[in-house]
Amino acid sequence: MPVAEGIIGCAREEMGLGPVLSVAVFLSIDGVAGFFAHTAYRWVQVGGKALFPRTMVILTITGSAWFQWIHAADLALAAQVARAGMPLIAALLLETLLVSRRAAWKQAQTNSGSSAPRARWMWDPIGSAGITRRMQLWAVPDWEDALELHMIRLEAIRRLRREFGPFWSRKVPAHIAVRLQKGFRVQEAPDMVDTIITEHQARKGGTELPPELPPARDPRVFNKAVEYYAQAVLGTRELPSERGSCEAFDVPTTNRRWAEQVMKAAEARADERSTPASPPALSPLPA
Repeated sequence: MPVAEGIIGCAREEMGLGPVLSVAVFLSIDGVAGFFAHTAYRWVQVGGKALFPRTMVILTITGSAWFQWIHAADLALAAQVARAGMPLIAALLLETLLVSRRAAWKQAQTNSGSSAPRARWMWDPIGSAGITRRMQLWAVPDWEDALELHMIRLEAIRRLRREFGPFWSRKVPAHIAVRLQKGFRVQEAPDMVDTIITEHQARKGGTELPPELPPARDPRVFNKAVEYYAQAVLGTRELPSERGSCEAFDVPTTNRRWAEQVMKAAEARADERSTPASPPALSPLPA
């Protein structure tokens, strides 16, 4: 290979290395260039510019072209240019591949939704940057949907702050506080906030609400789960897993014992329904 000849020749003549070490020098330089090229390609695949690995590839290939030019000085000008130009052609092909791959990623992102318009960026750059950030964090393709979720979350937080004060996150259930603070499943926030505020106002008004049992200890939830699983056993719907049963009835997924009890009771109930009732025994006729 012409690229190998210049580097191997430099290692032999100027560095005084043997044939094995000369080839090792070429393979190491070539391996470094390949490593940075692979890193740049993987980076560009997810939309990154990959400036550092691309710069390292260009520097490595430029040094290789200079080796070819110096060690082909005794050849004709055309041969010297051809040897020095081969690494540069490889660099050009790599840059073309990276640019086209990043353009394809941008096109895919554009087709999956719409970003904030330029007029909004000029009017409110900080708010537009926040909307774009929420689009990425919440996996929302359209900027209007991200803005709507942000408004729902902000309204729920302000309602809780008006009801409970500045330390509202310590006075509401933990799963609701975490969802609102982290922006997880914000669509469910209005219903949850309505329930919390209603219960709190009822307590302040002197109406004592019955203590709420956790779902894993509530017999009503257990009966609903048994009926749900029994219908699945009878063939009306797909059988849920233990984790799916817990998630469907707001029971912690680590409570597999509750799910096992539900499945056992549901199978017994399904057997009772599927087994036809035996006819009553006839009393003997009088003689």
